[in-house]
Amino acid sequence: MIVIGGLLLVAGVIVAVVTGGDVAGGWLLPVGLIAAGLGMLVAGVVAAARRRVPLRAAIRAHRTAPVGSPVRRARAVPAMIVATARGRNPALPRYQLLLWVVAVVYLISPIDFIPEFLPLLGIGDDIGVGTWLLTSLYAEAGNYLAVRDSPREADAE
Repeated sequence: MIVIGGLLLVAGVIVAVVTGGDVAGGWLLPVGLIAAGLGMLVAGVVAAARRRVPLRAAIRAHRTAPVGSPVRRARAVPAMIVATARGRNPALPRYQLLLWVVAVVYLISPIDFIPEFLPLLGIGDDIGVGTWLLTSLYAEAGNYLAVRDSPREADAE
């Protein structure tokens, strides 16, 4: 992937230098080749770096010891929010609640960064914010359940 990205990048530069934009479409072809080459280079570098990072062990550890089913996590969300708002959940900072409130207001409000009348793009920002909100709530509910259900050191003594 890195090699193909490099070749596309070099091809784009060569086309830009040789033609000087005097071809049909102007600078569209060289800019497209350069952009595609850069995209492939970045994707290749990220893929190569990801192979070197031991993510698989962390994923396996998470799967072997899940904390709460999705239903249990969903039921824990209100208690987690109340505990965090009252300062009883030290694992979750209060500003996270503010971010969640801002996300909900953004999803509900008619004002968007990208207007809804643009096909496929208008709904994209809402999908991104909603996805972040749900995954964040899901992950933090699991953390809350792990802390809440873990045996405390004071109780063991």
